Amino acid sequence: MAKGRHKPLSALYRLPLYLFTAWVLGFGLFFVNLPKAAMQTDVPKSDGIIVLTGGAGRLQAGLDLLEAKVADRMLISGVNPVVETHELSALTGVEEALFTCCIDLDKAAPNTAGNATESTLWAQAHGYRSLVLVTADFHMPRSLILFRRAMPDATFFAYPVKGDWPILYLANEYNKYVVTLIVEAFRPEPKATTMQTATKETP
Repeated sequence: MAKGRHKPLSALYRLPLYLFTAWVLGFGLFFVNLPKAAMQTDVPKSDGIIVLTGGAGRLQAGLDLLEAKVADRMLISGVNPVVETHELSALTGVEEALFTCCIDLDKAAPNTAGNATESTLWAQAHGYRSLVLVTADFHMPRSLILFRRAMPDATFFAYPVKGDWPILYLANEYNKYVVTLIVEAFRPEPKATTMQTATKETP
């Protein structure tokens, strides 16, 4: 009898190990399945471009798409409230006239969920239905989940930006991704969802 009573305790003691093993395996799958870098030629003509700030290369990638006429207008979401247009122009080497005519700045979004909310308002204001989403490759999976939730009737083309990201960045993003998946699992499905990716991945 005593021996039998120890079995639940033994399993309980092993639980942290099981959870850690599951986390490591999941993180490994997350890492090896990060979306591959996209080419401009992979991106079809779209209504608008959305760039999420927070990493090197994202803004330049969005500007390159805009200058290539992939879309006529771009939103940079999550801009620091103190940053002005002329500063971005000087930073990127792009004429301020392009920012004036074709680029909008979202300074209200504090995080990825906020990016999705503010981008939805922007897209609705312009009547946009097809959108190119530009962000870091490790940030793209979670971003697409949140953007699909916010804009179920829109078509998204993922344009991931590659980089040498610190392992802690990746681990932190993976944790957020898992939490997002869990939350989404308990939410009703949106009425309509269309998503495509410039990297030719399965939606």
